[in-house]
Amino acid sequence: MKPGLYHRPDAPVEKKRLKSGVTKYLFSFVLMLIFTAIAFYLVAFPKFDTQTTFWIILIAAIIQAVLQLFTFMHLDQKGYGTVIVIMIFAIVIASVSAVGIVLM
Repeated sequence: MKPGLYHRPDAPVEKKRLKSGVTKYLFSFVLMLIFTAIAFYLVAFPKFDTQTTFWIILIAAIIQAVLQLFTFMHLDQKGYGTVIVIMIFAIVIASVSAVGIVLM
């Protein structure tokens, strides 16, 4: 058996990869908590008008959705290009449909 064919659990590359993965998850989770706290704060203590608060919360929700898709659903890995394109296409169709329904 060749030396490079078996798995060595003590390899430094694996430990580094594991640490960076955990760091990525924690960083993304903390960002999501911050955006949620901002949304709760804006609703609990209204400092802006209703329309400004709506847009700030909407932008925070979109950022959270993107973070969840790429961090926890692993869309940042190879082979998910088609899935991302289909999801963007579905979001565009849903947005156009929602605007059309509102304007009717």
